[in-house]
Amino acid sequence: MVLDANVKRLNGEKSHIFRVMNLKEVSIGEKLYEQGVQIRRDYLFNGIENPNQYLQDPWEKRSIHVVVERDALVLGVGRLTYDEDGNGIVSQMVVKPQFRGKNVGCMILEHLVKLCVFNSSEKIYMSARESAIGFYEKLGFNTIGAKFASPKTGIVHVSMVLGL
Repeated sequence: MVLDANVKRLNGEKSHIFRVMNLKEVSIGEKLYEQGVQIRRDYLFNGIENPNQYLQDPWEKRSIHVVVERDALVLGVGRLTYDEDGNGIVSQMVVKPQFRGKNVGCMILEHLVKLCVFNSSEKIYMSARESAIGFYEKLGFNTIGAKFASPKTGIVHVSMVLGL
Protein backbone atom coordinates (compact mmCIF):
# COMPACT_ATOMS: atom_id res chain seq x y z
CA MET A 1 0.00 0.00 0.00
CA VAL A 2 1.29 3.45 -0.95
CA LEU A 3 -0.34 6.79 -0.35
CA ASP A 4 -0.67 9.08 -3.35
CA ALA A 5 -0.96 12.71 -2.21
CA ASN A 6 -2.84 15.25 -4.27
CA VAL A 7 -2.66 18.86 -3.14
CA LYS A 8 -5.68 21.06 -3.76
CA ARG A 9 -6.59 24.53 -2.64
CA LEU A 10 -9.72 24.92 -0.60
CA ASN A 11 -10.66 28.49 0.35
CA GLY A 12 -7.09 29.54 -0.44
CA GLU A 13 -5.59 26.93 1.92
CA LYS A 14 -3.61 23.86 0.90
CA SER A 15 -5.44 20.61 1.49
CA HIS A 16 -3.77 17.24 1.08
CA ILE A 17 -5.97 14.47 -0.17
CA PHE A 18 -4.44 11.04 0.26
CA ARG A 19 -5.58 8.16 -1.88
CA VAL A 20 -4.31 4.64 -1.34
CA MET A 21 -2.66 2.67 -4.14
CA ASN A 22 -2.80 -1.09 -3.60
CA LEU A 23 -0.78 -3.84 -5.20
CA LYS A 24 -2.76 -7.03 -5.81
CA GLU A 25 -2.18 -10.40 -7.39
CA VAL A 26 -5.18 -11.08 -9.61
CA SER A 27 -6.60 -14.17 -11.26
CA ILE A 28 -7.80 -14.55 -14.81
CA GLY A 29 -11.44 -13.50 -15.03
CA GLU A 30 -11.39 -10.98 -12.16
CA LYS A 31 -12.43 -7.40 -12.97
CA LEU A 32 -8.99 -6.01 -12.08
CA TYR A 33 -7.35 -8.64 -14.30
CA GLU A 34 -9.61 -7.62 -17.20
CA GLN A 35 -8.69 -3.96 -16.66
CA GLY A 36 -5.03 -4.98 -16.71
CA VAL A 37 -5.49 -6.82 -20.00
CA GLN A 38 -7.10 -3.70 -21.47
CA ILE A 39 -4.13 -1.58 -20.35
CA ARG A 40 -1.73 -4.07 -21.91
CA ARG A 41 -3.78 -3.98 -25.13
CA ASP A 42 -3.90 -0.18 -25.19
CA TYR A 43 -0.27 0.56 -24.33
CA LEU A 44 1.72 -2.47 -25.49
CA PHE A 45 -0.19 -3.72 -28.52
CA ASN A 46 -2.07 -0.66 -29.79
CA GLY A 47 -2.31 -0.80 -33.58
CA ILE A 48 -1.14 -4.42 -33.71
CA GLU A 49 -3.28 -6.77 -35.77
CA ASN A 50 -4.94 -9.39 -33.55
CA PRO A 51 -3.42 -8.37 -30.19
CA ASN A 52 -5.20 -11.26 -28.44
CA GLN A 53 -2.64 -13.69 -29.85
CA TYR A 54 -0.04 -11.89 -27.67
CA LEU A 55 -2.29 -11.15 -24.71
CA GLN A 56 -3.47 -14.76 -24.51
CA ASP A 57 -0.10 -16.33 -25.32
CA PRO A 58 0.98 -19.72 -23.89
CA TRP A 59 2.40 -18.03 -20.76
CA GLU A 60 -0.80 -16.19 -19.80
CA LYS A 61 -2.47 -19.00 -17.85
CA ARG A 62 0.69 -20.05 -16.00
CA SER A 63 1.75 -16.53 -15.03
CA ILE A 64 1.28 -14.53 -11.87
CA HIS A 65 -0.56 -11.30 -12.68
CA VAL A 66 -0.04 -8.19 -10.57
CA VAL A 67 -1.83 -4.87 -10.70
CA VAL A 68 -1.59 -1.60 -8.82
CA GLU A 69 -5.02 -0.10 -8.35
CA ARG A 70 -6.49 2.99 -6.77
CA ASP A 71 -10.22 3.29 -6.17
CA ALA A 72 -10.76 0.01 -8.10
CA LEU A 73 -9.05 1.40 -11.23
CA VAL A 74 -5.89 -0.29 -12.47
CA LEU A 75 -2.92 2.07 -12.89
CA GLY A 76 -0.32 -0.48 -13.96
CA VAL A 77 0.20 -4.19 -14.52
CA GLY A 78 2.95 -6.79 -14.69
CA ARG A 79 3.24 -10.50 -15.33
CA LEU A 80 5.69 -13.08 -13.94
CA THR A 81 6.33 -16.54 -15.33
CA TYR A 82 8.91 -19.07 -14.16
CA ASP A 83 11.06 -20.86 -16.73
CA GLU A 84 12.04 -24.54 -16.57
CA ASP A 85 15.04 -23.65 -14.34
CA GLY A 86 12.91 -21.69 -11.86
CA ASN A 87 14.13 -18.29 -13.04
CA GLY A 88 11.64 -15.46 -13.35
CA ILE A 89 10.54 -13.87 -16.60
CA VAL A 90 8.84 -10.48 -16.31
CA SER A 91 6.68 -9.59 -19.30
CA GLN A 92 3.93 -7.29 -20.45
CA MET A 93 4.62 -4.77 -17.68
CA VAL A 94 3.13 -1.34 -18.28
CA VAL A 95 1.93 1.70 -16.34
CA LYS A 96 -0.65 4.12 -17.71
CA PRO A 97 1.24 7.24 -18.89
CA GLN A 98 -0.46 9.60 -16.42
CA PHE A 99 0.78 7.46 -13.49
CA ARG A 100 4.39 7.03 -14.60
CA GLY A 101 6.90 8.53 -12.19
CA LYS A 102 4.53 7.91 -9.25
CA ASN A 103 6.14 4.69 -7.96
CA VAL A 104 3.60 2.39 -9.67
CA GLY A 105 6.20 0.57 -11.78
CA CYS A 106 8.51 0.22 -8.78
CA MET A 107 5.70 -1.30 -6.72
CA ILE A 108 4.98 -3.88 -9.41
CA LEU A 109 8.59 -4.81 -10.08
CA GLU A 110 9.51 -4.95 -6.39
CA HIS A 111 6.69 -7.45 -5.79
CA LEU A 112 7.71 -9.59 -8.77
CA VAL A 113 11.33 -9.63 -7.56
CA LYS A 114 10.19 -10.68 -4.06
CA LEU A 115 8.20 -13.54 -5.55
CA CYS A 116 11.32 -14.72 -7.38
CA VAL A 117 13.39 -14.49 -4.19
CA PHE A 118 10.81 -16.57 -2.31
CA ASN A 119 10.87 -19.05 -5.21
CA SER A 120 14.70 -19.30 -4.90
CA SER A 121 15.14 -18.05 -8.48
CA GLU A 122 18.72 -17.21 -9.42
CA LYS A 123 17.84 -14.66 -12.11
CA ILE A 124 15.02 -12.61 -13.54
CA TYR A 125 14.86 -11.99 -17.28
CA MET A 126 12.88 -9.59 -19.41
CA SER A 127 12.77 -7.93 -22.79
CA ALA A 128 12.47 -4.20 -22.17
CA ARG A 129 11.44 -1.50 -24.58
CA GLU A 130 14.28 0.84 -25.40
CA SER A 131 12.37 3.69 -23.71
CA ALA A 132 12.25 1.77 -20.39
CA ILE A 133 15.88 0.60 -20.18
CA GLY A 134 16.86 3.40 -17.77
CA PHE A 135 14.00 2.55 -15.42
CA TYR A 136 15.06 -1.07 -15.18
CA GLU A 137 18.77 -0.22 -14.88
CA LYS A 138 18.00 1.99 -11.86
CA LEU A 139 16.42 -1.06 -10.26
CA GLY A 140 19.49 -3.26 -10.84
CA PHE A 141 18.79 -4.91 -14.19
CA ASN A 142 21.62 -5.17 -16.73
CA THR A 143 21.33 -5.30 -20.50
CA ILE A 144 22.48 -8.45 -22.23
CA GLY A 145 23.08 -8.58 -25.96
CA ALA A 146 22.22 -6.10 -28.66
CA LYS A 147 19.00 -4.20 -29.17
CA PHE A 148 16.47 -5.89 -31.44
CA ALA A 149 13.10 -5.19 -33.01
CA SER A 150 10.34 -7.13 -31.27
CA PRO A 151 8.88 -9.72 -33.64
CA LYS A 152 5.45 -8.93 -32.13
CA THR A 153 5.44 -5.13 -32.38
CA GLY A 154 8.53 -4.03 -34.30
CA ILE A 155 9.43 -1.78 -31.33
CA VAL A 156 13.10 -1.79 -30.30
CA HIS A 157 13.77 -3.90 -27.18
CA VAL A 158 16.77 -5.21 -25.31
CA SER A 159 17.11 -8.33 -23.18
CA MET A 160 17.83 -7.61 -19.51
CA VAL A 161 18.70 -9.69 -16.45
CA LEU A 162 18.79 -9.24 -12.70
CA GLY A 163 20.92 -11.63 -10.67
CA LEU A 164 19.44 -12.53 -7.29
